[in-house]
Amino acid sequence: MAPPPPARPLSARLFQIAKTQQFAWFIGHALTLLGSLFHFISIFTLGSGIKAYKIAYAGALLSYGVVIYKSHGAPQFNAAYAQRLVMDENMQYLLLALYWFVNSPITVTLIPFFTFSTFHALGYIRTNLIPAVFPAPRAPAGQSSSAQPTWQAKLQQQIKAWTDKNYGVAMRLVAQAEVVVIAGRLLLGLFRLHIVPIFLFAQFLRFRYHLSTYTKQAFTDLRVSLDRLLLPPTADPRIPSAVGNFYTTVKSMIIRYGDAVVQRQPGPQQ
Repeated sequence: MAPPPPARPLSARLFQIAKTQQFAWFIGHALTLLGSLFHFISIFTLGSGIKAYKIAYAGALLSYGVVIYKSHGAPQFNAAYAQRLVMDENMQYLLLALYWFVNSPITVTLIPFFTFSTFHALGYIRTNLIPAVFPAPRAPAGQSSSAQPTWQAKLQQQIKAWTDKNYGVAMRLVAQAEVVVIAGRLLLGLFRLHIVPIFLFAQFLRFRYHLSTYTKQAFTDLRVSLDRLLLPPTADPRIPSAVGNFYTTVKSMIIRYGDAVVQRQPGPQQ
C-alpha cells in the first residue's frame, strides 16, 4: 500500500493564504476584535484604552477597505463610481469607522464592529485557517478516507453551528445598539453642542433603515415602547401632555426624514 502523499510545509501553506486580499481582510477583523476587547477591559480597569480603540478602528478600516476594493475596484473619479460607493452599506460603515477613528473614543460605537468581526473572523478560521494550519490526514493512495470525521471537521462543524444559530440574534443586537444605545449616547452630545456626529449618524441610520430589516424592526420596537410610555391611554397620567405633544412632533419629523427616498442598489456585503 502506497503511503499518503506528503503535505506541504506549514510555512508554505501559511504563505499561500497570507498573500491573498482575504487574509488582509481577516487581519482587519482580528485587529478589531483584539482592540475592542482590550478597550473594553481598560474601561473596567479605569484605564483610557485609547490606543486599543484606535487599533480596533484601524482594523475596521482595513477590512472594509478590502471589501470596497474587491467590490468596486480602484477608485474612479466619476459620478457612477461615487454613486455605487454611496449606496454600498459597506462604504457607510467604512466612513463611520473613519469618523470614529479620528475623533475622541465613544466606547459603545465599537459594539457593531466587534459583533461583525466576531462572525467574519470565525468564518475565516473555519474555512481557511483550520484547513491550512491543521490539514486533515490524507488517506494512503488507493484507499478511501475514513468515514469517521476528524477533529478538524468536528471543530469546523461546531463553529458553523454556533454562527448559524447566533447570527440572527447578533444582528438584532447590532440594530438595537445602533438605534438605541449609540444614537442615545450621541444625543447626549447636544448638551455640549456636538452636532456633527448626530447628523452623520442620523444619515447612516436612514440608510440602514432602508437596507436592513433588523434596523427597521429596531425602530418599530423603539416607537412602540415610547408610544406606550408617553402617549395616552397607556402613559402615566403624571406625564404632562406637552411632553406627549413634543414627542409626537419629533416622531413625525423623524418619520419624514427616514422616509426620504433612498434607492437601494444591491451590492456584496461583508
